[in-house]
Amino acid sequence: MAYRKKSLMIHPDKVNHSDAQEAFAKLKKAESDLNDTTQLQFLLDLIQEAKVEILKGKGFEKIKMTTPGTIPTAAATTNEKTDTPTTSLSVVDDSAYPHLSTEQGRRDVQAKLKQLLIELELRRRRIIKRDLETEGAEARKVELAAKERKRKADEQKEWENTRETRVNSWRDFQKKKKKVKKSA
Repeated sequence: MAYRKKSLMIHPDKVNHSDAQEAFAKLKKAESDLNDTTQLQFLLDLIQEAKVEILKGKGFEKIKMTTPGTIPTAAATTNEKTDTPTTSLSVVDDSAYPHLSTEQGRRDVQAKLKQLLIELELRRRRIIKRDLETEGAEARKVELAAKERKRKADEQKEWENTRETRVNSWRDFQKKKKKVKKSA
């Protein structure tokens, strides 16, 4: 229901704003990510990782964890909430760490989560860039091999085209040699 309200508020056909199209695309992506259980679980695991990192930064060596129950997910086709069992082995026990329940703690977790997401995106982009460079290097190798084959074929063709000239010059040389022997 919240998605529908927000989508009506920022829909490019309803709002006359230059960034409405981009905002609507981001809202659609967020909705699809939250409806995809694997993506939702990935994001929840990242939140847990951010909490652990925050607590380690605060000096907690051993972090109290609990076993998860279920996570609420928005059903893709209805407005009802469904419960999906989590696949995480454990989650941070928020009740043991009051800092996580404060507004500052939430902002810290949100900032750490943002940092983790940025690092993941940068890593993904580096991998894509490396793959593209590898594909480019392979394409250059293929192109160089094709040029080499073409050069060799051209040389062979030129060799065949000049064959008659070479044979004739050899025959002329042989005839001169015979004339020199006869006159001597």
